[in-house]
Amino acid sequence: MTEPAKIAQRWREYCEELYMDTEKDVRVKQYTREPLPLWSEVYQAIHYTASRKSATALLKEGGDAAVTRMYKICVELWESREWPGEWTSSVFIPLPKKRLFKKLKQCKNYCTIALVSHASKILLRIILERITPHMVV
Repeated sequence: MTEPAKIAQRWREYCEELYMDTEKDVRVKQYTREPLPLWSEVYQAIHYTASRKSATALLKEGGDAAVTRMYKICVELWESREWPGEWTSSVFIPLPKKRLFKKLKQCKNYCTIALVSHASKILLRIILERITPHMVV
């Protein structure tokens, strides 16, 4: 397979298979509503996020004003229960597995990483910290 369109289609199929939700239980569950995020949770989520990226560094350097703005966004999203469409897009990057450099024609010989919105990572970190306290890295 050498045509770019066919290669892209194969990667799409591979990633769909890899990340497919195989759990067929579609019962609607009742959940109790969690309390709103705290300003301190947003602050911690911003400051514990890697700062190698300019977007995260900008939030950190923005001080309390940036934290307060991000806090307001998180509260709005929490209350509306709707994740912004821009936050749901991820870019998948295939990375070759170290020992398999000679067999790179098969998708399974790659690891995939997803690049996710930095703002999304902040709210996700808050959610994960509430589920698994002190285990989020």
